[in-house]
Amino acid sequence: MRSHVARTGRRILVALEPGDEVLGSIAAACRAHEIAQAVVVTFSGAFRWADLIAGDHEPDDPEAPSAEVTRVSYTEGVGSGTITSENGEHVVHIHVALGEKSRSGAAVAGHLLRAETHYVVEIALDEILAPAMLRRPHPGSSGVGILTFAESQNGPQA
Repeated sequence: MRSHVARTGRRILVALEPGDEVLGSIAAACRAHEIAQAVVVTFSGAFRWADLIAGDHEPDDPEAPSAEVTRVSYTEGVGSGTITSENGEHVVHIHVALGEKSRSGAAVAGHLLRAETHYVVEIALDEILAPAMLRRPHPGSSGVGILTFAESQNGPQA
């Protein structure tokens, strides 16, 4: 476990419109407001389609990271996550739970890879000024990058 006191800056509200590509639009909003990193406080909306790292059957090895991509269509849901910057590029990392209309709202949950806005997607981002948030592999994460914090002038990380 790791934790760190966060120093926050501005709260940015983003409303996506029908047809907007979700993750790229969030990164564009961060660029427009000169936000290098943030926490996704609110993320909800309707999606024409969404691709998730998720499966619809029991995995062979539940300890291994899933590589399976599942597409859900005409869905609504919620999520949260973080935004970090790597080499000047924003990395938008969001996990969602989405209910499909065609399955009476039965939900699929997982890591959001890409999606298109159907009606509207609403997002609130809290800018993180410190510490620097980095996504790095951990020996126990099977190579999956996990959130880490750089030392800051606000004190040591825990």
